[in-house]
Amino acid sequence: MTDQKLPWPERYRPSSIGALVGNEDAIQSFVNWMKSWNVGIPKKRAVLLVGPSGTGKTAVVGAIANDLGFELVEFNASDKRNKGSIEIQVSRSAMQHTLDGRPRVILLDEVDGLSGTSDRGGVSAILKIIGVSAHPIVMTANDYESPKLTDVMKRCHVFKFDFIDDESVTKILQRIANDNANQVSNEVLEKIVAGSRGDLRAAISDLEAIMEGQLDDDESLGRRDVRRNVTQTLRRLFMLTDPAAARMIVSEADVDHDSLLSWLEENIHLHLVSPSELEAGLDALSTADVYLGRIMRQQNWKLLSYVYDFLSSNITSSRSITRYRKVEYTQPVWPLLIWKGRKRKEKKGEVISVAAEVMGVSREKVYEKCIRTIEVIVDIAPNQREDFAVWLGVNKGALGQKDGRR
Repeated sequence: MTDQKLPWPERYRPSSIGALVGNEDAIQSFVNWMKSWNVGIPKKRAVLLVGPSGTGKTAVVGAIANDLGFELVEFNASDKRNKGSIEIQVSRSAMQHTLDGRPRVILLDEVDGLSGTSDRGGVSAILKIIGVSAHPIVMTANDYESPKLTDVMKRCHVFKFDFIDDESVTKILQRIANDNANQVSNEVLEKIVAGSRGDLRAAISDLEAIMEGQLDDDESLGRRDVRRNVTQTLRRLFMLTDPAAARMIVSEADVDHDSLLSWLEENIHLHLVSPSELEAGLDALSTADVYLGRIMRQQNWKLLSYVYDFLSSNITSSRSITRYRKVEYTQPVWPLLIWKGRKRKEKKGEVISVAAEVMGVSREKVYEKCIRTIEVIVDIAPNQREDFAVWLGVNKGALGQKDGRR
């Protein structure tokens, strides 16, 4: 895949230390630690780069590795969550030397995703590897206050990253705009910078969206929420024809895979119009859903990479006839329907329990003989709802909607 096909945050990722902006003290401390490996293994073999998204934590590792001649081996915590995969794959990279004799740096992104019961010893495996690694280990995380990082912080240097200042973000955006021979007004740049709130990656994504016509309402800039990010992800996903680029878009989306699956289910018919396209797309979503179910049941997070494949490259390859067009996406209604159904079930359960106590019979008897009768009466005579509520000592909302519909 050529650089021209890459999303702009990847296309313009800094390749050297001199191209980095912001967080000068943290970057210099990190550079000094990396250089210390040239004279021997330091006391602490790992560092944690912690700070908000889009502040250059991952970018700085690639830039420094490139400048100092290190081979970069990168893992993502969401794909390498459990103890077994970490001990096998990460440990192998940490202990083995490179074929060409170059030093190696190991990047483990998003380690705040390595804690919790679902990770089956992931943190303990990382700590064990840190103690014996022959190469520098760099970890990234977003939340400095997270209790999940307590044990990790004890074993490594911690360098804090903060939001990029507005002036630096503006300069980067201007350089990118000039590189693409495109003029962007100062007003639009100011809105992009203000909306990004120091998140350089988000600012570059917004600039790309505007310059490529994906956003035509610059007033929407600044309202950075989940729906905005999902909408942008869907637009880019359905614009692409390159499977590798599609997977990158999905893996970097600011939304979890369950929500993305729901959004795709709700909107996929807008882009996959022909029967054959829609069948292929729905088949990919169905398979992704099956794998997510296996992940939840078996806690086998290695399968997550397959989920990303089905939600990205398989969706992209499904569009073979219909041309891309701008559409308005609809928020998924299925999770809302599930929530409403659960609430109705909880309310009915409350009525059954109270009625069983008042009548002195079992819940099963109330369910079989009484609850339907009460519902029919309330449907026919809504004014009786309050009387039943007072009799049972429950909120009248538990007996159905005001108009009698359920």
